[in-house]
Amino acid sequence: MSLSRKRQRELKKLRAHAEALISEQRDLLGSAGLLAGEAGRQAKHLGNEVVVPRVNEALEGVRPTLDRGVSAARRFGDQARLLAAPVLATALASTVRGLDRMENRDAARQIEAFGVRQGLLQPAKKKNGVLRVLAIGAGVAAAAAVGYTLWQAFRTDDELWVAPEDRP
Repeated sequence: MSLSRKRQRELKKLRAHAEALISEQRDLLGSAGLLAGEAGRQAKHLGNEVVVPRVNEALEGVRPTLDRGVSAARRFGDQARLLAAPVLATALASTVRGLDRMENRDAARQIEAFGVRQGLLQPAKKKNGVLRVLAIGAGVAAAAAVGYTLWQAFRTDDELWVAPEDRP
């Protein structure tokens, strides 16, 4: 497609105007970016010099009230924990007993372990096994044997320990 010279000149002129416009827009956007950056810096300085001190003053005025509210909430939480702990411990213990009755030992152990970790239940006491009793008995027997052996060794009626009589 061939264009007439007149159209070619008009298109060239239009292209030149478009490029000039784009160049001006780039310059304008660059200036706007610099302006926005400077405005941000000024806003930061203004915030540090004016807003932050006012907010700190307001917080200092409100801080005693906040502290009282926090301490009241903590006291309430402690009291609620003291009141709820026996109820929870009883509920956990009855759940463990119920699961034991239903012969669901694994679930009972898990719930009991949870109660012990939370401090609501006392850990189960260790049972005295037969081996433990036998070990204690063997220890007592060994101690008695050593004692008897020492007693036999140091008896006073033994001839080795009796001093010879002085002969005149």
